[in-house]
Order: sequence, then C-alpha cells, then structure tokens
Amino acid sequence: MKPTEQTKVHVISTYVKPARLKGEKTIQVRVGNIQKELGWTNRTPSVFSTLLSKDFQQEAGVELIEKRGGPPSGGPSTTWQFVFRVLGEDEKIDPATKAPACGGGLLALYGICANMYREVGGAEAFIRSERENFGSIAPDLPESMGARS
Repeated sequence: MKPTEQTKVHVISTYVKPARLKGEKTIQVRVGNIQKELGWTNRTPSVFSTLLSKDFQQEAGVELIEKRGGPPSGGPSTTWQFVFRVLGEDEKIDPATKAPACGGGLLALYGICANMYREVGGAEAFIRSERENFGSIAPDLPESMGARS
C-alpha cells in the first residue's frame, strides 16, 4: 500500500471514525503524530500533502477548517496541525462550488476592478495611459538636484 493510502486509512480509522461515533464536530491532526504513529521517518511531505488533498477530505468526510503551527514558509513540517470539521453522514463536499479553506477568498476578488477599467476604456487603455503619463507629475527640480536641461 502506498504511503498516501496508508495515511488516509490511518487517519480515518484513528481520528475520523472515533470522532464521528462520539459526535464530535472537529478533529485535530498533527503531521508529526501521524508519522510517529505509522513508524515513519522522512515522510513529512507525503503526510502533509495527503491531509491537504481534497481527495482525502472527500473520502474521510471531513472539511479543512484551518492549518496552524507550521513554519512561516507554509511548507511541509511535522509541526503542522490540521483542524477538520467532521461532516455528517449525509453531507458531502462539492469541490466545484466549495471554495478551498486556504486562500479560497482570493477568488472573491476576481473582477474587483472591472467597473473601474470599463470607465477608462478597458485595462489595456488604462495601462497605456499610465505608461504615457509616467513621470508627468514629478516636480521641476533645480539643476543642482539632477534636473536635465
């Protein structure tokens, strides 16, 4: 069995199913704990990417709420803790309509300047105008400060 599959099976059986039976609404899964429980070393990127994947979340019936505790770079680390919402038996994540938990809010910004650009003749016209007028608002400098004659 591949490490990805082993991770899925382990997290579902050790974390998700017991939480669902107890009626818990959320679970917390730490990358380093999964590695230790599976007796692995140097599998951090595999565990990290498995927990982050939509495939895992759909199969496990969970939804990623937040990930915390990792390095500022956001890269794989044993210190990352994933917080998942445990979905009910009848709930499913629809990946086409559900925004991803991490960074999905950026999609809401799509087209935010559409009206502004439309008013000035489109984005390309706006950029062209800005390039043509670049530096036109700079004050006249005396020659001693680098002004050209």
